[in-house]
Order: sequence, then C-alpha cells, then structure tokens
Amino acid sequence: MAPSTSIVSKALFQNLIEGPPLLGDLPEGSAFPCHSLVKPEDEHPLNLPQKLGHLYEDALAVLLATTPQYDTLAQSIQIRQKSGLTLGELDFLVRDLISNQLIHLELAVKFYLAVETENRLLLPGPDARDNYFRKLEKMRSHQLQLTKTHRDLLPEKFRGEEIVVQQLVHGCVFNHVNASEPLEVEFLNPDGRRGKWLHAEECAEYFGNDARLEVIPKPLWPVPLEIMSGIKLKKWEPDEGLDRCVMVRAEGGSTPYFIAPTGYPSVHDSDRG
Repeated sequence: MAPSTSIVSKALFQNLIEGPPLLGDLPEGSAFPCHSLVKPEDEHPLNLPQKLGHLYEDALAVLLATTPQYDTLAQSIQIRQKSGLTLGELDFLVRDLISNQLIHLELAVKFYLAVETENRLLLPGPDARDNYFRKLEKMRSHQLQLTKTHRDLLPEKFRGEEIVVQQLVHGCVFNHVNASEPLEVEFLNPDGRRGKWLHAEECAEYFGNDARLEVIPKPLWPVPLEIMSGIKLKKWEPDEGLDRCVMVRAEGGSTPYFIAPTGYPSVHDSDRG
C-alpha cells in the first residue's frame, strides 16, 4: 500500500527545511538558507503524480508562502525575446522581508550515480542521458545568469533593482557498492546525502537472499531515510524485471540504494553532451 498524499507531503516539507542540500555555494549563486523556512500549520496535500521537479517547486512555493520572512513576488517567469523565443525561466523571485533583498531562487532535484572508468569518473543520473557535470555547467553558465544577462527582459518593475542569486538543489549522490573511496567532486555539499548503487544481478550476493528491500516511491527519493522512518513502503522483489533504476531501502539500514538494470549506464547515454 502506497503512503498517503498527506504523509508524503509532510515529508517533502520537512525535507526541504531540514534535509542537506546536494550543492554548496557556487560562485554564481549561494545556497539558499532552507532552515529559514517554516512548515505550514495546516495540511497542504501536494499533487504527487507530476514530474519530481514540478512537485518540489510546488512544495517550496507552499513553504515560502507560510514563512513570514519571505514574500514570493513571482514564480515560473518566462524570459522571452520580442520575437517570442524563450531564453529561460526563473523559478522564483522572492523578497527577503528582513534584509529587503530581492532574490532570484533556482530549485532543482537531482540524483547521480558514480561510475568509475579507466579514463575518468562519470556521474550519470538514473536516466543516463542526464549527468552532474552537464547540469552544473548549465546552471552556472545559463540558469543562474538570467537576471544579469537578460535584465532588460525581466518584468519592468524588477529591472532597476539589485538581485541576489541563490540556488537550492536537493538530491543524493550514489557510490557503487564496490567503490574504493568516497566520491569527491567540486561544489558537492560535503554534508549532502550519499547512497550506494549496484546492478540488479549483484543484489543477491550483496544483500543476501533473506534481505527485505522496500521500494522508495519517486516523490520520496530526495527525502533522507530518517525522515521516512515511520512511513510504510512496498516490498521490492529482487526477481522482478527491471528496466529502470529503482531506489530502495534495506530494512534496518540508514543508506538509500539505487538498483540499476543490467547494462546501466550505456556508453552512448552516459557520454552524451
């Protein structure tokens, strides 16, 4: 039985406030102080069957609205040229009512699996067409630059004001279970979430035949296991066919695992871009 919408929504709110961000400060945008957010007193059930990024934008919008320190001035602002060409989108424009700063806030939810090769380290996502290095470059060179490079395309009332750029990236990085040493990559938060990954055919040897593994539904992927400790999850059967990465928790354990299908990642997908 899947956990209720209310239970999952509460976990998402708690995670956005208490969970460690995946990224630390970037030169182009410091990490948003998520501990300044305040949980809503009333229930705010979220629309769970949507893309994970959109779900977390909805959750963050609720928290910003219930936190007295912040006033959300705009959300999902399309930056368009006069020709109609869309150059990008701002996730949030927020006023910090204590400092009076205007903040351009970008939110992302990402997961990456460390794959060691003879030549280099790869960091693809569960969908191997995504990868950490490409996402980081896009954030730094484009998304976090929009209010500087296209100030003349912002809503007119914001064009003359100084804008502070901040980012909040939640997620987790997974080392292979046989990795020789912990992953160290530039700009990852050293206190961010870490997990482990393995291929489906490695499960029996690694976990043993009697291990109870539970499937973590996608809306809860970014949530630390300690926040999920009281949430009942469906058992994962190791002999199930697997055509995509599945996140699981092992009974009594504190580490999230991604179980990947045979052949993950394909060279073609992980080297794209």
